[in-house]
Amino acid sequence: MVGFIGTKNFIKYFKTLSKLIVIISLFIQPSGHPQELQREFRSAEFLGKGDVGIATAKGMDAVFYNPAGIAQGKGILSEIIAVSPQLEGTQNLKQLYDSYNGGNKSALQVLAENQNSVFSAAAQNYSGVVFRKLAIGFLDRANANAYEGIDPNTGIPTANIYAANRSGVYLTLAHDFFSERFYFGMNGKFLQKKELNLSISALSAESQLSNGALSTVINNNLNQGSGVGADLGTMIILSKDYSTQIGIVCRNIGMQYRWVPDGNTPPTAEPTVLDAGFSTSFGTKKSKVTISTDLRDVTNNQNAVIAKRIHMGLEYRLLEQFGISAGINQGYPTFGLFFNAKIIKIESGMYTEEIGSRAGEYPSQRIYGRIVLGWLL
Repeated sequence: MVGFIGTKNFIKYFKTLSKLIVIISLFIQPSGHPQELQREFRSAEFLGKGDVGIATAKGMDAVFYNPAGIAQGKGILSEIIAVSPQLEGTQNLKQLYDSYNGGNKSALQVLAENQNSVFSAAAQNYSGVVFRKLAIGFLDRANANAYEGIDPNTGIPTANIYAANRSGVYLTLAHDFFSERFYFGMNGKFLQKKELNLSISALSAESQLSNGALSTVINNNLNQGSGVGADLGTMIILSKDYSTQIGIVCRNIGMQYRWVPDGNTPPTAEPTVLDAGFSTSFGTKKSKVTISTDLRDVTNNQNAVIAKRIHMGLEYRLLEQFGISAGINQGYPTFGLFFNAKIIKIESGMYTEEIGSRAGEYPSQRIYGRIVLGWLL
């Protein structure tokens, strides 16, 4: 529960921004809109190298990218994560935040002046214990996107908003076979999800706001529920000398939110997807370069263009304490840095996520940072 307590203070800034995005969305014309491919967890370390990690993930990141990865390494205990707060956001959030706190322009003016620009914010925390072959932990992640664009069918300016909060517990089991050349792992997870997808006409919004019914509007559009699901993952070691590995994961098996509070609508089920990754390394024990690539949703169950599902990355590590990375996420460049002092790990960088239905439509360029405290790999 330590992680949940820490997260409450950590996401105050995010909550202010997300509430503001909700209010703004009530003043603009509605339309159906595309969204980013949803992930319940994003690794700051992996985001800098194109968000690749299916073939290489270890420790807490493996819980979410490939559960087989926790069986890698030696010894019994891998890491203890007391807290791992992570923030992600677009640079234009400051304009929105300043307008909300008595700026010269209204938030609506800021949004209108930045038409086709995406406002995004996210906050997450994971706390848990990762043994070699077993892990248990708690996750809390919230994310929101909003943008104003022109509806291609009507020619009318439209505002689109999506926000979600996922929190829950993960139990991960993994084992190695064939002299540590094959790893298999599985997640069992219980998640609570709240989801908001608002689309309200300006005329309706003015009427509802004049009647002081904003909270009612939000509550009526907030879908929430709980459910259980599973992830299955494998890693195949092709070369131990060069750490050449293949990873395959089937994610979100049965992840539907069947337990719904009275009077509520269940949120969107998490899609069952098949992900695959490849990685290889060269160098010495002290310094190493790793090249990786991932293909998400191999069978394209989410009907997304292939450009939104491709990830590639390059990373340089020195003494497992310092690292620099670069990559391609959905066709956009990424960059990252990290420092690991065993009891504290600091990671930061930038990446771009595509919100639109095709590459280049609504890119959301984000800065991110994460601080991890505990006993770390």
